Amino acid sequence: MPIRNLEGSGAVARLSSVRLDVSIAEAAVQLARWEASRDSLIVPVSIDLRQFAEAAKAAGGGELAPDFYKDRARYVRQHIAGELGLDEHAASRLTFTMTRSDAWYLGPRPKLNRESMIAAVRAHPEKFVELMLQRELLEAAAYDPNQTFVIGGFGPGVYLGSLPKVGARRLNLAEAKFRIRSKYQQIVCDLIAKTFTRKKASQSDTSAETLAAEAGNGFLFGVTRIVPSQFFEDDARKYPMTGVSLDSGKFRQTRLYYLNILTEFALGLFERASVPASAETFVATHCVDDGYIPLVPLAELKRPLVVVNATERLLTEEALAPLKRIPEFLPKWSSSVGKHTHFTADSVTGVAAAPAQLSKEKNYLFLNGEVELGETSIRLASKADGLTQAKAATASVAYNKLAEGDSVADPYTEKKFAQLMEQETYVVAMQGLDYGPASLEKLSPGRSGDVTLQEALKRCLVELSLKECLLGEKLVPAPSMPAELRSGHLTLLATRRIFQQGGRKAKQLVACVEVELTADGIAVRSTKRSPWSRDTTAALDFVDRFPFLQPDGKQMIEDGQFWLVDPTTGERLTAWWGEFVPRIILNNAYPSVESALAAQEPGLRRRREAGETARYYSKGRDFNMLPYYMSMYSPDHQVRGEKTGTKIALQDCGVFVRTFVPPAGGIVGTGDALSGMRDLMLYDADGKLKEGDLLGHRLVRVYLHTLTNGVLVAGDNSKMSILEKLVRLALEN
Repeated sequence: MPIRNLEGSGAVARLSSVRLDVSIAEAAVQLARWEASRDSLIVPVSIDLRQFAEAAKAAGGGELAPDFYKDRARYVRQHIAGELGLDEHAASRLTFTMTRSDAWYLGPRPKLNRESMIAAVRAHPEKFVELMLQRELLEAAAYDPNQTFVIGGFGPGVYLGSLPKVGARRLNLAEAKFRIRSKYQQIVCDLIAKTFTRKKASQSDTSAETLAAEAGNGFLFGVTRIVPSQFFEDDARKYPMTGVSLDSGKFRQTRLYYLNILTEFALGLFERASVPASAETFVATHCVDDGYIPLVPLAELKRPLVVVNATERLLTEEALAPLKRIPEFLPKWSSSVGKHTHFTADSVTGVAAAPAQLSKEKNYLFLNGEVELGETSIRLASKADGLTQAKAATASVAYNKLAEGDSVADPYTEKKFAQLMEQETYVVAMQGLDYGPASLEKLSPGRSGDVTLQEALKRCLVELSLKECLLGEKLVPAPSMPAELRSGHLTLLATRRIFQQGGRKAKQLVACVEVELTADGIAVRSTKRSPWSRDTTAALDFVDRFPFLQPDGKQMIEDGQFWLVDPTTGERLTAWWGEFVPRIILNNAYPSVESALAAQEPGLRRRREAGETARYYSKGRDFNMLPYYMSMYSPDHQVRGEKTGTKIALQDCGVFVRTFVPPAGGIVGTGDALSGMRDLMLYDADGKLKEGDLLGHRLVRVYLHTLTNGVLVAGDNSKMSILEKLVRLALEN
């Protein structure tokens, strides 16, 4: 479909980011002057973390103990307490920010005056702004300033969310993050879900506390701090935070609500300190109608599927039944355009153990056995001990040991290492599933079965189908792509940098996939990738061909890159997403999130008085509380029958294009994931950033017609170009 100009009819959505009208350095100085006017003289203080590693090595006979990195925060806390002359009780409440190489806190220094404070802030403006935002958020909840001038780290950074009932051991909280982007004079507000479990020996009422801060319209939100020595940090993925829910009883516990609170707080602080700032907005200037890659043509395996039993339990026909009778056991799932489809796999067989050599003509699904969420199915042992003595290991540790030749691993890890990570090209389609035969035997037909297992099976099948495309077995469909774009070749690039412990050099992995655009779809013509044990040599070859993978002045290839390159012109496109790209959080017509909720209360109250439950806030266009999830149009341009989930909203920002992909099928009021943005940037062959008319450029148009919605992770809120997915599969499976 062509890109359509909205001609000023797009809604104005507020983003979870603040744009400063001055540089970060100027903002930091103004914040420092404001702080000094309150008779508070504090500066950002850094701690070099290498000293703790060196001390630990000396104490351990030249080797770092396995638990060093876990205990490092405790060493830093003790160091800061010594610097500030704090007793043990006060030291337990110290918090700080900590990266891989250093830690930072806000604190006083000897002989500090206003002039020296300003000078110290000028030296580290980003850290000062970040720490001040966190400090003021704690003080907004009336915490004692003497306890809170040191911010961040394990234990309390700044957590939003209230404590559970008295005696409860588990705390599910949201850690506030303010990400400073000096180049763009921008501060992105973010959250990281955190879960803590109270140690059994800790029953103290002072081990954690929540104080209330004003949220507006008479509502309060909880700011929580804990004493880290009295808690274990658990895997927060076991207790996911809801992205957005329109349930009036749950809305104020969602990621969306907290992002609004953080953004409003940051704006309020800058206003009090007389720092000129405003909330960033997203206003779609264009859109693509029905532009997504459909699921239907991908919902089929062309080659035989071999199910490999990597567990000790017998693989029975009952365990194979869900894959042999997919239409019965896996309910139809929908693509972004609302069409339902079944997945098909004509030939399914099971084997009791992994074949010595995997065939390039078959697909393989390894049953690795059940593992707890956050745990790993990777097992490693020395050849002398054998797998009976195997222990859990990270992927990088396992690959290093396998490369050295003196270790054995679980079947899937061994085959993945040999058939993917050590290969120069992509050669075999295989997938791991962290379930065993017993779970498959228990799976019931229809929607009444184990939903988590059903979704995991769907994901495996879709990815195996894409791997068939990667191996050239079939084309990737792109039915919405305009005819004039269906020709020519493109180069896809992706990078991964994996940091390793024990003094090992980080791994630099690169994948390169050559594709051809045809009238029938996207065809993969060749693949090339970095072998694990020869990654440095391969990286040099890739950088020699694509110098932009390693920017000037950098010693290593940057992590997480994705590039779409036109080999004819040398022009290239990249897509930015993740923690530094903000999210849509509210209709900008509302002053605050609480005012948006208050606007709906009279209607809800009338419905309740009439006997209705009236539990949910409206997702209708009259309120349009969350534009682009709900309606993409401003009040004067509303249309009936709008299918938001089928459209790709675009904002032409001159030097980049911001894209938003809504939830497939529209927002689910009971609970849905937040959708992210992707920022597209275009460069010429000389590396110069292109500006203006980006939506008319071939690479941008191709990218925008290869996006997916609810396909790459079946039933989930997946957003990614199929081109990016292909090259990342070639990189790491």
